[in-house]
Amino acid sequence: MTGRALDLACGSGRHALWLARQGWQVTAVDIEIQAIPGVTCIQADLEAHEYRIEPDSWDLIVCWLYWQPDLMPQIARGVRKGGIVGLAGKSSGRFATSLTNYQAAFPGWEELSAGEDGFKVFFIARRE
Repeated sequence: MTGRALDLACGSGRHALWLARQGWQVTAVDIEIQAIPGVTCIQADLEAHEYRIEPDSWDLIVCWLYWQPDLMPQIARGVRKGGIVGLAGKSSGRFATSLTNYQAAFPGWEELSAGEDGFKVFFIARRE
């Protein structure tokens, strides 16, 4: 599968770079961002709502080790039918979340993989 991918809170861009190398058309967003080869990079503060996720625009949205509750509805609307989210948050600290929070944010989505350990929680699901 390839298509349009959005990497939110991309950090160093490792997921965005990997996706671009697999043939995805990738846009990466973070408050501080460096150029990533083959990726459209956008500097924006997600907490200040400086970036808006367009509805039904993405085949894949990744947001790894970052949890912002008010961003979840935008992510859910931003994925096209049949598209996938790959999300993870920390189990403690500022961006702490739980699997229950992800499942509640994406009701009716096909859960492909999910879990929790002592460090993080992850949720991968397809929009039906």
